[in-house]
Amino acid sequence: MRNKRYMASYGLAFSEERDMKKLSEKAAKGWHLKRFRCAGYGLEKGEPQDVIFSIDYRKLSKSEEEEYFELFAYGGWTHVCSSTDMHIFKAAPETTPIYSDAESSIDKLARLAKPVNLAAFIALTITMVLWVIMTFTTGTIQHIADQGFIYSFIFTVPAVMTSGGVYYHMWKNLRLKSKHI
Repeated sequence: MRNKRYMASYGLAFSEERDMKKLSEKAAKGWHLKRFRCAGYGLEKGEPQDVIFSIDYRKLSKSEEEEYFELFAYGGWTHVCSSTDMHIFKAAPETTPIYSDAESSIDKLARLAKPVNLAAFIALTITMVLWVIMTFTTGTIQHIADQGFIYSFIFTVPAVMTSGGVYYHMWKNLRLKSKHI
């Protein structure tokens, strides 16, 4: 029996809660999160655990990491793994959520939006430039721009959708916040 598995992410911008719930279900079956990348999670076999997961988006310098992880530890959260500016934590099910109100959730999403929007903007700009070159040139340059356009378009569509997903979740939290005022 294999001791390692890979679990695909549903897309953090679209279904962060679904991913975290699925990780909890896997941990209950003895599959523990060890690594995280944008497209999914590396799991390893172990003893079943009853835990919940949460993710935080924060750019940290090496000197800030220890204090940052200690802050979460005081709240009952254990750092599991990080990938770039995304940090996943686990805790017992009765632990107070990291983001317990709409305002803190909006703050978290705003931090996520910055790099997502930058990637979407760059991809969209490149795609538009290649489209212009492809439209107004001929010959080899047009062929190269045509191929580049296809590849950049394939990257641009999910990048723009991810950016939209982040703003959709911010909008949902703003509506939730306005209902509690």
